[in-house]
Amino acid sequence: MTFYSIDKLLNVILAQPQWEKQRKYHELTKCWYQVVNHKIAQHTRPISLNNEVLYIATASSSWAQDLNLQRRSLILKINRRIDFTVKDLHFATVKWYQNNSLNLDRSDNSDSHPSTIISDSTLNLLPPENPQEALQTWFNIIKKREQKFVTCPVCNINCPEGELKRWGYCAICFQKETSDNN
Repeated sequence: MTFYSIDKLLNVILAQPQWEKQRKYHELTKCWYQVVNHKIAQHTRPISLNNEVLYIATASSSWAQDLNLQRRSLILKINRRIDFTVKDLHFATVKWYQNNSLNLDRSDNSDSHPSTIISDSTLNLLPPENPQEALQTWFNIIKKREQKFVTCPVCNINCPEGELKRWGYCAICFQKETSDNN
């Protein structure tokens, strides 16, 4: 049995005709973070590509309006870096809060949930350059999670510390107890 790197496998998959749209979107996402500065990258996220229009979620309507004024120059910068053409950019706040993993400026305190393992603010905003970087980022996240784990006194499984503080045992044991009572 021959083993192939993830990078080679992804390239084989993305080269197939039915994956063309996803390949273009992936390429545009990487390009977007190279074209815009760090401040804009924190407040925007490419969400889809449809009919040569890149749709970008923004953190607020003021960001959408500001970037809409820069639309033409951004299109030129993007088209210089990719092998296909983007005709337009559409900025809106609509899908910004549907995926909070990249939103670093949240005002709510979601870290207070008992099952929270690591804060979203410690995640890397920019997409990885290659599979090795993605794997290394994943390893770093797992190491950070391990530091926050404690052992459940009931089942001896590692779990987030917040679960023990809230229920006295892990969420799995809590679920078993509540389902047994019903």
